[in-house]
Amino acid sequence: VNLSCLPTEMVETSTEAQSDSQNLFGIASDAVTGVLFSLLHAFDDCGIADSSKNLRVLWVRALLNHKGKIKDEVAATFLPPTTRGLVTSDSGAQLLEPILKFAEWIQARTDFIDASLGNFLSSPVCKDPETGEALECNIVLFGAGYDTRALRYRHEHEGKINFIEVDLPSVVEGKGKLYEKFQREQDPEWDLQNRGSKLIPFDLNDCGGENPTSLIDTLRTQGKLKENVPTFLVWEAVLFYVNEDAVRNIMNELFAFVRIGGNGGDPRAETMLCFTDSLKPFVDVPFTNEARKFFNGRDLDLVQHRARWGGAVHFALATTKGAQSSEVATTTKEADLKPTGKIGMHIKSEVGNLVNSYTPTQSNNPAVLRQPSFDNTWYAVAYPWQIDGYETPLDATLNRKNDDEVKPFATRLWGEPLVIYRDGEGKLVALADVCPHRSAPLSMGKVENGELACMYHGWKFGAKGACTDIPTLRAVDDEDNILERDHSRTLSRVTNANCGNNRAVVEHEGLVYIWRGNVLEADPSLLPSRRKGDMETVPIDTVLDYNVDYSYIVENNLDSPHLFYLHDGSVPPIESIGMLNNNLPKLKLTAFTDDCGMGHLGRFGVNGRPKKLLRFDPPNIVRHGGVSGFEEEFHIVPIAPQRTRVLLRQHLPRGPILSTITGIPGLKPVLTQLVNNWNYHIGLEDACVMQGQASRIEDWGSPRLAVGGLGDDLIKRYWKWRSEAHEELKKKGQNSPYMVEFSGQQAPASIPSGTSFGDDPELVARIRADSRLRNSPLVSDNKEIDERTGSEVGTWGILSDYVQNTPAANFPPVNYKQYKNLLVLDDFIKGVFQKDADAPVDAVGSHS
Repeated sequence: VNLSCLPTEMVETSTEAQSDSQNLFGIASDAVTGVLFSLLHAFDDCGIADSSKNLRVLWVRALLNHKGKIKDEVAATFLPPTTRGLVTSDSGAQLLEPILKFAEWIQARTDFIDASLGNFLSSPVCKDPETGEALECNIVLFGAGYDTRALRYRHEHEGKINFIEVDLPSVVEGKGKLYEKFQREQDPEWDLQNRGSKLIPFDLNDCGGENPTSLIDTLRTQGKLKENVPTFLVWEAVLFYVNEDAVRNIMNELFAFVRIGGNGGDPRAETMLCFTDSLKPFVDVPFTNEARKFFNGRDLDLVQHRARWGGAVHFALATTKGAQSSEVATTTKEADLKPTGKIGMHIKSEVGNLVNSYTPTQSNNPAVLRQPSFDNTWYAVAYPWQIDGYETPLDATLNRKNDDEVKPFATRLWGEPLVIYRDGEGKLVALADVCPHRSAPLSMGKVENGELACMYHGWKFGAKGACTDIPTLRAVDDEDNILERDHSRTLSRVTNANCGNNRAVVEHEGLVYIWRGNVLEADPSLLPSRRKGDMETVPIDTVLDYNVDYSYIVENNLDSPHLFYLHDGSVPPIESIGMLNNNLPKLKLTAFTDDCGMGHLGRFGVNGRPKKLLRFDPPNIVRHGGVSGFEEEFHIVPIAPQRTRVLLRQHLPRGPILSTITGIPGLKPVLTQLVNNWNYHIGLEDACVMQGQASRIEDWGSPRLAVGGLGDDLIKRYWKWRSEAHEELKKKGQNSPYMVEFSGQQAPASIPSGTSFGDDPELVARIRADSRLRNSPLVSDNKEIDERTGSEVGTWGILSDYVQNTPAANFPPVNYKQYKNLLVLDDFIKGVFQKDADAPVDAVGSHS
C-alpha cells in the first residue's frame, strides 16, 4: 500500500483524458504492490486474485478501522483469513503505521460520504417528518470497488434502501463472491438475494463513443432503479479513469435526472449528487465559486464543497433545486446562494450554509464587508506560543525558552496598550495594560501560578482579570503572627474598578484574537475559520515588524505586479510559480468578490490557469492562495500610527511527502527557519520602499495614487472600504480608529489624573491633543537598542525593562540585524561560486 492508494492522475493538471496519464512512480508502485497483493491473496478462499487499487483500498480501510480512524467493521471480513491479521492485530497495525500518512485521502472521502449519506437518510424526503417512519429511497454507488457501504447499511433505515452498485465486470464478479462469503459467515439470516445490493457490470467509458449507452437507462433496466423516490448518487474516485466524451454524456444525463421531474413527478423524488471525484473537464480549479457556477448553471443547488490537489478532486454535494419563491429568497443573489429543495435545505440545517470562499480559510463576519467598520470584529494580535513565553517561531518549534520566568505578553491594537496572560486553568486573559492601583504597566510584571503580579506593589490578577491579592492587606501583629481578616470586599472593589479594562480574547486555530467592541457582544462564531474537512496543512508562523501604517502593508499585499517586478523571483517559492520580471507582460488579473472579501485572480494569458489569488478580508487581513492548496494569511495588526506587526501564517498542504519530512526529528525546525528567512527577505525588499512611499505621501502631501496601473483597481476598492469605515467613525464622533486614551475605567478614587503640566483638565487635554497631532508622546522610553541583536530595550531596568512601543519591534524588517548576517554569508557563497563559474576553461574542461 503506497501512494497509488490514490489515483496518480490526481496530481496531474493536464486537460487530456485522465485515463491516459500515469507517472513513472505510479507504474513502479503498481508493479511492486501487485506482487505484494498476489502474495497476500495467494490463499484467498474466495478465489480473488485482483491486485488492483480496489483491493489496496480495502486493506487500508480495514487498517483505518482497526486504528479507530473510520467505522468499517466489514472491510476485514473481506480479507483472506490467513493474512488479514496484518491489519487487524496490534502488532501488524503498528508495523503498517507509516501507511496511514498515505491513507488520509481514503479516510477523508469515507467520512464525507458517510456523513452525506446520514444527512440524506434523515432528510424529510427519506423520513416522514410527522411519524419518523423511514421512507423508500435509492442509493447508487459508482465505481466504489470493494466498498462495504451497502453491507454496513443493510439493516439501516428499516431496510427500505434500494442499493445499486455499478463497476467493471471483473470487480462485480469478485464483489459478488465477497457478498456471498459475508452472508454465509457473518449474517446467515440476511436475505442477500432479495435485500442485497444490485450489482451492475458496466464500463462507464461505454457512455461515450459513437454509440453511447445511456447510464440512467442501464440503472433502470439492470439495477431496478425505482421511480418517484429520493435518490442518492455517489461518485467515488472513478471519473479519473473515464474518457472525456463519456464524462460529458454522463454529466448531461445526471443533471437531467436530478432536476425536478427527472425521476418522476412525486414531490419526494429529489436527488442528491455526491462527488469525491474529478469534475474535469468542467471544473479544474479548487475554487468553490467556480464549482457553484458549474452546478447552478445546470439548475442544481451546491450545498457542500471543498477541493484538494489543485482541484483534481472535489468533495461536492449538489441537490435538486426547488421552486423559487419570495419566502425562500428576496433577491436573485440570495436565491443563488441558498438551497431551495427539501434535501438541500435539510443539509443546510445540519452543516450550515455553504460559504462562497476562494480560499480554504473563510471570514465569517460578512457584515464588516457590507457595512465597513473597524469595530465589532476580531483581530489576531499574537500566536499562542508568544503568550507562552517563546521569543521566535523557531524557539517554539524547538521548545526552547531563554528564561524560566513567565512574562505577560504586551502588545497594542489600534494604539491601545494590552497585556495577555494565562490563568491557572490555562485560559487566556486580556486586559488594558494598566494597573488599576497606580497605573503602572502590568506587562512589566510576571506571571506565577496563573496570576499576573504588578511589578510596582505586587497586586495580583487571576482568572477574568479579577484581583486576587494585595500584599499590603496581609497584616501581622508585633510577634509576626498573621492576622486573619476577610479582604474579599476590598478585592471585589478592585475587580469591579478594573472590569472596564477587560477585553474579550480567544485562542482559535493557532492565533490569539481580541474583540474590538463591547465585550458582551463578542461573538466567537464570527472568527475566521478553516473549512472543515479540507486537506490538513503544516502551518508555519512568521512575525514581521514594520515602521509604516497598516494601510501601506494592506496595499502592498494586494499588489500583484510588484511581486513580479520588485521581488523578481528573489526567493525560491516566488520563482517557482513564475513571479519573474520577464513574465510580467503575461499577467492577467480578474477582479472578484466572494462572501469573505474582494480580490484578484492572477493568470498568465487570457486563457491560462489561475496561478495565484489575493483577497482582502476586512478590516485587516489579506489572504494569498493558489490552485495547489497552499495558502498564506497576513494578519496586518495596526499597532499604532506608523507602526504595524504582521502575523503571517502559511499553510503547506500536508501530503504524504511533507508529512514524512516533518515527522523526521529536526526537520520541522529547519523548515520553519527556512520559510521565516524567505519571508524576512521579502519583507526587507518591501519595507524600505513603503517607508519612502509613506514619507512622500504623509510628509509631502503626494497623492496616494496619481495614475493607475494594472491591479490598482483592487487598491481602489480597498480604499473605498476604508473611507466608508472612517465615515462610520465620524458618526460616533471619532476621527481615527486609533485609541488615544484608556477608556472604560471608573472615576479616580481621590487623585485627579494630573500631569507634569498640572491638574486642569482643559489644559491637560490641549497639551495631549497637541502631542498627538505632532505624533510625539509627552513621555518616551530611552529608545535603547541591543547593539548585538538589534532587539529593542527601551528603558533598561535591573528587574524589568520598559518598552513603550509595545510590542518590541524585534523582528525584521525593523530589526534586520540577524538576517543581514545571513545575507552577508549568502553573498559571499554566491560570489565564490560565481567567480568559479566565470573562470576560463582549458581544452580538457578543467579550470585554469
